[in-house]
Amino acid sequence: DMRLTDGQSTEFEQQCLTVLSCYQVRELAAKSADPEYAGWVDRIMEAGELAAGVLTTVHGHLIALGLIRIEFSGRARGLQYQLSPAGREAITRNSLQPPEESRGSESGDRETATAA
Repeated sequence: DMRLTDGQSTEFEQQCLTVLSCYQVRELAAKSADPEYAGWVDRIMEAGELAAGVLTTVHGHLIALGLIRIEFSGRARGLQYQLSPAGREAITRNSLQPPEESRGSESGDRETATAA
Protein backbone atom coordinates (compact mmCIF):
# COMPACT_ATOMS: atom_id res chain seq x y z
CA ASP A 1 0.00 0.00 0.00
CA MET A 2 1.76 3.12 -1.26
CA ARG A 3 -0.69 5.57 0.28
CA LEU A 4 0.75 7.70 3.02
CA THR A 5 -0.95 8.06 6.36
CA ASP A 6 -2.17 11.55 7.21
CA GLY A 7 0.83 12.29 9.39
CA GLN A 8 3.23 11.14 6.69
CA SER A 9 1.39 12.84 3.88
CA THR A 10 1.35 16.16 5.73
CA GLU A 11 5.08 15.89 6.37
CA PHE A 12 5.68 14.90 2.74
CA GLU A 13 3.46 17.74 1.53
CA GLN A 14 5.50 20.17 3.62
CA GLN A 15 8.70 18.78 2.09
CA CYS A 16 7.22 19.27 -1.38
CA LEU A 17 6.22 22.83 -0.55
CA THR A 18 9.72 23.50 0.81
CA VAL A 19 11.25 22.40 -2.49
CA LEU A 20 8.72 24.46 -4.48
CA SER A 21 9.64 27.50 -2.40
CA CYS A 22 13.34 26.87 -3.05
CA TYR A 23 12.64 26.99 -6.79
CA GLN A 24 10.68 30.20 -6.37
CA VAL A 25 13.56 31.84 -4.47
CA ARG A 26 16.08 30.58 -7.02
CA GLU A 27 13.99 31.82 -9.95
CA LEU A 28 13.60 35.27 -8.38
CA ALA A 29 17.35 35.44 -7.73
CA ALA A 30 18.16 34.35 -11.30
CA LYS A 31 15.68 36.88 -12.69
CA SER A 32 17.18 39.78 -10.74
CA ALA A 33 20.75 38.72 -11.59
CA ASP A 34 20.19 38.26 -15.31
CA PRO A 35 17.94 40.42 -17.49
CA GLU A 36 18.12 37.69 -20.13
CA TYR A 37 16.89 35.03 -17.68
CA ALA A 38 15.03 32.35 -19.65
CA GLY A 39 12.91 31.00 -16.81
CA TRP A 40 14.84 27.79 -16.10
CA VAL A 41 17.10 26.98 -13.15
CA ASP A 42 19.35 24.10 -12.12
CA ARG A 43 17.95 21.30 -9.97
CA ILE A 44 17.69 22.01 -6.27
CA MET A 45 20.30 19.71 -4.72
CA GLU A 46 19.61 20.56 -1.11
CA ALA A 47 16.63 21.99 0.72
CA GLY A 48 16.92 22.47 4.45
CA GLU A 49 17.30 19.15 6.24
CA LEU A 50 15.94 17.00 3.42
CA ALA A 51 17.97 13.91 2.62
CA ALA A 52 19.03 13.41 -1.01
CA GLY A 53 16.69 10.42 -1.37
CA VAL A 54 13.73 12.43 -0.09
CA LEU A 55 14.61 15.21 -2.51
CA THR A 56 14.54 12.75 -5.41
CA THR A 57 11.13 11.43 -4.32
CA VAL A 58 9.82 14.98 -3.90
CA HIS A 59 11.04 15.96 -7.39
CA GLY A 60 9.34 12.92 -8.92
CA HIS A 61 6.11 13.76 -7.11
CA LEU A 62 6.16 17.45 -8.09
CA ILE A 63 6.87 16.59 -11.72
CA ALA A 64 4.08 13.98 -11.73
CA LEU A 65 1.65 16.55 -10.31
CA GLY A 66 2.76 19.09 -12.92
CA LEU A 67 3.96 21.55 -10.28
CA ILE A 68 7.45 21.75 -11.74
CA ARG A 69 8.50 21.34 -15.35
CA ILE A 70 11.78 20.03 -16.66
CA GLU A 71 13.65 20.77 -19.84
CA PHE A 72 16.85 19.31 -21.18
CA SER A 73 19.02 22.30 -22.10
CA GLY A 74 21.83 20.43 -23.81
CA ARG A 75 24.93 18.78 -22.40
CA ALA A 76 26.47 21.86 -20.88
CA ARG A 77 23.49 22.73 -18.70
CA GLY A 78 21.76 19.36 -18.42
CA LEU A 79 18.25 19.31 -16.98
CA GLN A 80 16.70 22.62 -16.05
CA TYR A 81 13.68 23.10 -13.85
CA GLN A 82 10.95 25.69 -13.46
CA LEU A 83 7.79 26.18 -11.43
CA SER A 84 4.58 25.74 -13.39
CA PRO A 85 1.67 28.14 -12.78
CA ALA A 86 0.09 25.36 -10.68
CA GLY A 87 3.32 25.15 -8.67
CA ARG A 88 3.18 28.88 -7.96
CA GLU A 89 -0.44 28.52 -6.86
CA ALA A 90 0.49 25.65 -4.55
CA ILE A 91 3.04 27.92 -2.83
CA THR A 92 0.49 30.72 -2.50
CA ARG A 93 -2.12 28.35 -1.04
CA ASN A 94 0.53 26.44 0.94
CA SER A 95 -1.12 23.21 -0.23
CA LEU A 96 -0.53 20.65 -2.98
CA GLN A 97 -4.26 19.95 -3.13
CA PRO A 98 -6.21 21.80 -5.80
CA PRO A 99 -8.60 24.46 -4.44
CA GLU A 100 -11.94 23.10 -3.17
CA GLU A 101 -14.09 24.43 -5.99
CA SER A 102 -12.16 22.51 -8.65
CA ARG A 103 -12.62 19.22 -6.81
CA GLY A 104 -15.54 16.95 -7.58
CA SER A 105 -16.77 18.94 -10.57
CA GLU A 106 -17.14 15.92 -12.83
CA SER A 107 -18.49 17.71 -15.89
CA GLY A 108 -15.78 20.37 -15.76
CA ASP A 109 -13.09 17.69 -15.67
CA ARG A 110 -14.57 15.88 -18.63
CA GLU A 111 -14.71 19.04 -20.74
CA THR A 112 -11.07 19.82 -20.07
CA ALA A 113 -10.12 16.25 -20.93
CA THR A 114 -11.79 16.44 -24.34
CA ALA A 115 -10.44 19.94 -24.99
CA ALA A 116 -6.90 18.70 -24.35
